[in-house]
Amino acid sequence: MNDFKLIKVERIEKNGAKELIIQNPTTLKLIGEGSQGAVFQLDDDLCVKIYVNPNAATKEGRALEAAKDTHIVPRLYEVGPNYVIMEYLKGPNLRDYLKKTKDIPESFTEQIIMIRKELKRAGFIRIKTSIGHFVVTEGNVLKAIDHSDGLTMNDPYNPKMFRDLKKLGLLDTFLEQAKKIDPESYEDWRKNINFNVI
Repeated sequence: MNDFKLIKVERIEKNGAKELIIQNPTTLKLIGEGSQGAVFQLDDDLCVKIYVNPNAATKEGRALEAAKDTHIVPRLYEVGPNYVIMEYLKGPNLRDYLKKTKDIPESFTEQIIMIRKELKRAGFIRIKTSIGHFVVTEGNVLKAIDHSDGLTMNDPYNPKMFRDLKKLGLLDTFLEQAKKIDPESYEDWRKNINFNVI
């Protein structure tokens, strides 16, 4: 029984913390979960994200549609009342990748800068891009996931990505590379993000 529509996802508050409750009567594999919902693999090429709030499914669908020509987000296939079917990206997330390698290749820094610029060009006003929301696909090509607030929440300098890199001890390397690759982006971040307190 693999009808993903039977899966229920809800968020409850327990001891002051939000917790995701997933009821999955199917044999579909859970491949990710976060504050918005849970992602299940449908087959080798497709996955479905089931959202706690149906409004988030609509917003994610719009965001993926807006960025479809950039090739930096998963391909969108269907938006339902509380779900989005999209391309299944094979590969580790960037956080796990960097934890293993303990180094950030310059090509990744270059791609991160390009992805952030492409998202802005596509009309995104929230550029969240935490390193857990990049997937390292075949050929070390980065793709960005989790964009439900991309077009609706104004947050162009969300520091989460920089905080993640700092925790891994890679922020200085990333910023040095960024300064060389794209001085304009580097200066923009330096003016708008306090790297000492992230």
